[in-house]
Amino acid sequence: MRLSKTAVFVLAVLLFGCRTAPVPPEVLEANLQEQDLRGAGASLFAGREHTAYLQSLNSARQVLEKENLKLGWFRDYGKVRKEYSAVLQTGSSLKGTIRSVVSRRAASLSRSAEAVRRRLRTLDDLTLSLVERGSARGRLTRASLALGEADILIKQAQFDEAQTRLDKASGLAAEAEKEVLSHISRYLDPAQVRSWKAAAEETIAASEKRGNTALIVSKLERRLSVYKGGKLYRTYDVGLGFNGLADKRFAGDNATPEGRYSIIRKIASSLYYKALLIDYPNDEDRRSFAREKSRGAIPKYVGIGGDVEIHGGGQDSLTRGCVSLDNDKMDELYALVSVGTPITIIGTMELENYVIKAIRDN
Repeated sequence: MRLSKTAVFVLAVLLFGCRTAPVPPEVLEANLQEQDLRGAGASLFAGREHTAYLQSLNSARQVLEKENLKLGWFRDYGKVRKEYSAVLQTGSSLKGTIRSVVSRRAASLSRSAEAVRRRLRTLDDLTLSLVERGSARGRLTRASLALGEADILIKQAQFDEAQTRLDKASGLAAEAEKEVLSHISRYLDPAQVRSWKAAAEETIAASEKRGNTALIVSKLERRLSVYKGGKLYRTYDVGLGFNGLADKRFAGDNATPEGRYSIIRKIASSLYYKALLIDYPNDEDRRSFAREKSRGAIPKYVGIGGDVEIHGGGQDSLTRGCVSLDNDKMDELYALVSVGTPITIIGTMELENYVIKAIRDN
């Protein structure tokens, strides 16, 4: 009896199907490797190399498929193993490339993040020490949040998103820095600093000539210096209110006046412990106020202000244009001065002040 082709095929399977060679372990390894490389972002971090890898893997699979079409008895996986071994070697090299690329990008972005972080720290310190409570502080807060998000994204190797957050943080820092610089531009002006220094030196020289006590308040450094006979006798850390670095122009601006004044009254018990009242406004303040008001720089209904004191209550007391000290230091100062003691209030005497250094170093 003559058998049909189908019958021959079935008989061959029955006779030889159980004699199949096992599928090489390299096939399973390659499948796992392919998944691992996709998860590692091979297409993103090594696109060209990943494409070549997939082409070699596809070629190996075609060899495997061709071999699988043979009857089990006749299958020979030697060539298949060779093809897949080459794929595994290529994949291993590709994994190393990915690690290298990820490491370099992470390191680069981390350096950028650290630079932004240093800038934010500097600006944060400046805005706090300058008692800046405006929009610059808000921008710094948003920049810090964006920077924190960038740090997380760098760890997750989501570098494009991390770069976007870093750009946002850097932009906000630049805006905050611009605001800070506009707030303290006078302190960066050498001519203005020389003028302040000259006023202080003239006060010290007068103290030496007359042998009396004189006070110098340097607003940027938050320092009150006591001179006796032209010699430095005591220094005290002081506090200023919001907008204290600005020169007082009118009532309610919370600025601390600058100029040459004198103590006109000693108050043994005040709202803020003890107080020394100064003669603000003086004649120069009145002339300046009149000029600004005449050109519309100050509203008509606003007055020039007054009641500016050096008082206790602590450096962080809620002063509004005055100069504040801790109570124990106020006791000392109160005993050292008398009515008529000259006091000169300036921005700073230092051309290389800490603001300039911080911005330059940053």
